[in-house]
Amino acid sequence: MRAHQGEQALDRPPLRHLIAAPAFRFRPRSDGDPAQTLYVDGTAPGFRSLSHWPGNSTPAAVKHDLSTGIALNVARLSPAQRHALLGDFDEVANNHYDTDGALCALTVLRPEDALPRTAALLDAAACGDFGVWRGEAALAVELTVMQLTHGAASPLADRLRPDMGDDERHALAYDWLLAHLPEVLDDPFALRALWKERHAQVVDDVRRIEAGTGISTRVFPDLDFCLVSSDRPITDIGLNLAAGDCSRVLLVLPSREGYRYRFRYRVESWFELVSRKVPPRPALGPALEVLRRAEGTDARAGGPTWWSDPPESPVCEAGFGDHARRASAFDDPDPQHDPPSRLLPSTVIDALAAAWRGAGRQPAKLA
Repeated sequence: MRAHQGEQALDRPPLRHLIAAPAFRFRPRSDGDPAQTLYVDGTAPGFRSLSHWPGNSTPAAVKHDLSTGIALNVARLSPAQRHALLGDFDEVANNHYDTDGALCALTVLRPEDALPRTAALLDAAACGDFGVWRGEAALAVELTVMQLTHGAASPLADRLRPDMGDDERHALAYDWLLAHLPEVLDDPFALRALWKERHAQVVDDVRRIEAGTGISTRVFPDLDFCLVSSDRPITDIGLNLAAGDCSRVLLVLPSREGYRYRFRYRVESWFELVSRKVPPRPALGPALEVLRRAEGTDARAGGPTWWSDPPESPVCEAGFGDHARRASAFDDPDPQHDPPSRLLPSTVIDALAAAWRGAGRQPAKLA
């Protein structure tokens, strides 16, 4: 799925007129001076931000589906326009580490390097934040950023210590990326030793989806929902590619023992999108009640049952099994580790659809 971009019609001065913020220091927490700090990608109370996160303070004139896209819109402004929009700042900060954040920071600090690479920046940011297929090069950039603090093949390997905390590791990675991201964007496969197995896994999913091998889908347009049935586990990028533009996705792994399920409100519906409207994320409590009764399980009795994340989670999942044992929702969906459900996909779909249709008529129950 290609996320829509929502570019704004802004005046675009010559590149020589673009200037960067004077300094950068990575801050994993919001302990800087709000009067002198601009947050990128992430947000923090009391701070200005160029971000697509919920609760951002991004000026409407530069909004975009991606934080990197917002920064590119700002980069196209004249210095006077940018000052009028953002005011003074001498520090750029972020409260987490990911590809969109790194590319957004690069764009704010070095627009002269970012603007000629606009397409590559947006593709890599969308691949990272939305888990969408934008081609092998975009995937390579995303994996380079996310694997930079892992493994002997990293250019930071001799500076990483086993006891190093996340804040220190990520600060080190940001320093390296802000110096080398243009090179990574121009030659995204240079550090393939960091991620070649994962890259091959995702590309294999893409190829079998394109060939229609082992994958089937059914779309329910009125619900913005897609059922994806797969004959084997699938990566998150593969799942999203199979689901197309649908923001609600149910993955089904059929087997002789029954069906294994993983539902997702996709992460795009958590962010503020300007290019399209996605449906709300009702809590799935009413659907869980129906499914538990049909399954014959009781959430209070222990053992496998139907569970869900809170709808405000960036990736909100639901499934059958042991909630405590599932992997992070930011990883690939992993129903292959769950016990099989006795319910047919039609039963699960009906329960979800009834919960969504009923959410506007009565208060949603908590899961």
